[in-house]
Amino acid sequence: MFKAATLIPVSAALLLACGCNVLTSPDRAFVNNQEVIGYAAQAAGYAIDGKLYTLQRVEIEWDTATFYYSGVADLREDAWVLRFSPKTGEQDPVALEDVYSHLSLIEGLRDDFKVGIDEKETLGESRLRYVCYSYNSKTRDKEGQPIRGYGIISTYSSRSDDLPIIYAMKIEAVGRKAFYSRADLDPFLKPVLRR
Repeated sequence: MFKAATLIPVSAALLLACGCNVLTSPDRAFVNNQEVIGYAAQAAGYAIDGKLYTLQRVEIEWDTATFYYSGVADLREDAWVLRFSPKTGEQDPVALEDVYSHLSLIEGLRDDFKVGIDEKETLGESRLRYVCYSYNSKTRDKEGQPIRGYGIISTYSSRSDDLPIIYAMKIEAVGRKAFYSRADLDPFLKPVLRR
């Protein structure tokens, strides 16, 4: 009985001293779900060129799908695409396709936020609006100064079976040397323009 009573505190002390390494192995092997994530994007009709961006994850709800990407050519880049399927009588498609309603959420989290380009474009019967911006990131250079980040956000409004579908797209990178341009949206627009 005495041995059991002293064994418990010794085990607890070892666990506290060694942390979780006692209970887990350092090997972190797992079955990657990247293929499943890719199938979800294909089923949604939104698969982009994997040589440019890697699809990291997909979140799907009844009326929205969100696709998260990281850059392949420029590893600093991250991007997301929101696909809204507004419910009739419940959501205002005009508000969802207002690029500034999405931009205000980003702007509130950035220091020294500045809008560069603000453009509108008609693509067939659909509308594209994009805004390029820059900001001071939380990342600092060797001198302790904030590194400038650049981004582009856009909304693209189209219809499917006479119901609105709205896409909001954002690409951003810290340390990039210039504003994004309309051409940078092309990989994200190709899947919706094919429909």
